[in-house]
Amino acid sequence: MSIVQKHQVDFKLFDRPDVPVRSFKAGDTVVTEGEPAKEMFVVRNGKVAIKVHGDTVEEVAAGGMFGEMALIDHSPRSATIVAIEDTDLVPINERLFVILVQDTPFFALDVMRVLVERIRLMNQRL
Repeated sequence: MSIVQKHQVDFKLFDRPDVPVRSFKAGDTVVTEGEPAKEMFVVRNGKVAIKVHGDTVEEVAAGGMFGEMALIDHSPRSATIVAIEDTDLVPINERLFVILVQDTPFFALDVMRVLVERIRLMNQRL
């Protein structure tokens, strides 16, 4: 059973022409569990599935984010992400993450809320 992420990011932060966007078709793998990670992603439009050991544990739609754990602690990816529908993602590397946190402290709060939400969901499953 999958859960849809509740918390959304304010896209005004990314409404600039210099912000990169990566596009994926439905069914494309965005990242693979176990691979090295240097960025997180915010879903600009579309929807992705977070899969752990092949099982979908969460769906993330426009305004949601994923990959924050690997960005923060530089660990390998803990999940595989697959586009459920055609999806545009904003990649956020560590440099951009630090800039966003410094310039817009609420962005850091958004990331923390997503982390807490995921921990609470995992606790409920256990």
